[in-house]
Amino acid sequence: MDGRAMDRMALDEEFEDFWVEVGRFPRLADAEQHALVLIASGVASRMVESAAGVALFVAAADAVRARSEITLYQLENRPPPPASRPALRPLRAGLDAALVYCVVLVFIHAAANRGAFGADWLDIGHAEAGLIRAGEWWRTVTALGLHADLEHLLSNIALGGMLGLLLAQLLGPGLAWLAIVVCGALGNLAVAFSAPADHAAIGASTAVFAALGLLAALTWRQQAALWRGLRRFRPIAAAVMLLALLGIGGERIDVGGHVAGLAAGFVAGALLYFVRSKLPLGTRAQLAYGGVALVLFASAWLAAFAHG
Repeated sequence: MDGRAMDRMALDEEFEDFWVEVGRFPRLADAEQHALVLIASGVASRMVESAAGVALFVAAADAVRARSEITLYQLENRPPPPASRPALRPLRAGLDAALVYCVVLVFIHAAANRGAFGADWLDIGHAEAGLIRAGEWWRTVTALGLHADLEHLLSNIALGGMLGLLLAQLLGPGLAWLAIVVCGALGNLAVAFSAPADHAAIGASTAVFAALGLLAALTWRQQAALWRGLRRFRPIAAAVMLLALLGIGGERIDVGGHVAGLAAGFVAGALLYFVRSKLPLGTRAQLAYGGVALVLFASAWLAAFAHG
């Protein structure tokens, strides 16, 4: 008689005495797969079909070993938990911080045009490679607030504000803008050590492209479990295309600063993805992060005035 056609209740006494059930499966294919696992480990088995499913039996002497092999196999082949998208903060949560960004840039632009406090803001604040290498670190930050004209200012306000809002959904507004300022300064620092000594630049665009890099890296890492193949690289491709479209070519465009800002943001974003769960991200923490960003910016300008 075919063992698989037997009902367990119809097993003869000898079968019941010497064979032990080590698993029951809803489908014959599942039982056969587990039987193959046992065969590979040197354990003989029998399958018995019934209304309750397909039972897998082994000799009583092999029962402990068979159960262990089946458990190991199931653990190794356990499907991964379904990937889920991390919760995003509402877009409006970043509005206040984005407004502060706009106000700071407008204030500095107006103050620079009027020579407020009797200072030449462009002279004491622009990012000049030789001066930065000589120790004037504050220029990596102050240059982010200076703009050549109104068009330059408005373009950085629009794109930077939009990217800041999106990034605030992932990191919170305070941490997002602190990361943007720091990565923008790092971008200027990288250019200072790779460009000729007389290379000079101004503008928030280095920080804007840093925000783009941060957003691309965080999105890429978070979507890696949800997208397969080339689709997982879509955030990176989008960032590179925006760099090519907006950050390369044209007059008075600091290509090196844009590339360095994007690279700094991308590296920082990848790091933040792994440490973000260990950082405080509540309301008070976001205020603290935002306060650090403002203090860094203000300290840089104070240093510029002190050495101007």
